Amino acid sequence: MRKIKNFRINLRIKEILGIIKKLVNVVELSIEVEEAVRRCCRFYSRFLVPSAVYETFSKEMLPFVFEKDVPSKWIAESVFFVTIGGDLYEEYKKDEGTFGEHTGKIISAVAVDALEQSKNFIRRLISSEAQEENCEISRNVDIPPLLYETTTGCIPADKIGISVEDGKLNPRYSECGLFYWIPSKKKTKK
Repeated sequence: MRKIKNFRINLRIKEILGIIKKLVNVVELSIEVEEAVRRCCRFYSRFLVPSAVYETFSKEMLPFVFEKDVPSKWIAESVFFVTIGGDLYEEYKKDEGTFGEHTGKIISAVAVDALEQSKNFIRRLISSEAQEENCEISRNVDIPPLLYETTTGCIPADKIGISVEDGKLNPRYSECGLFYWIPSKKKTKK
């Protein structure tokens, strides 16, 4: 089991602006809203506490079976939990209108981007480990909520502050998923 805490995340302003455009349902955001997004990102970035825990299991040693989007020839799977912590949401709740009428949407966009970047970081780590074993990894497969309890039984999500309550992960900006390991195709010499 590997646990990583407080790794660096650089919020991607352009991505966040794109998410907000979709949430607000507009083609262009006003200059005031764009500036509010920039200020919000600077302010709330210090409340992001990205953490992850993951474990890789060989096909023969799986603690549970979840076969969604399974590649044809896989040999192992890495199961992970990732979170950005609960501080972002708690700070937002203290003063919900700090950055204007769209503060809630901005916070959601910041959280989505930070969580996506956290998953990408874990993907790179697992991919590096897989390459050492001459394997590639699949795309991320989300584990459904009905398997959260089972998954916490084999991976200690509590070590990064994640718990399962009423079938949901807590803190709210957390995810659980897996990557399949697929043997790399050997290149033939001509």
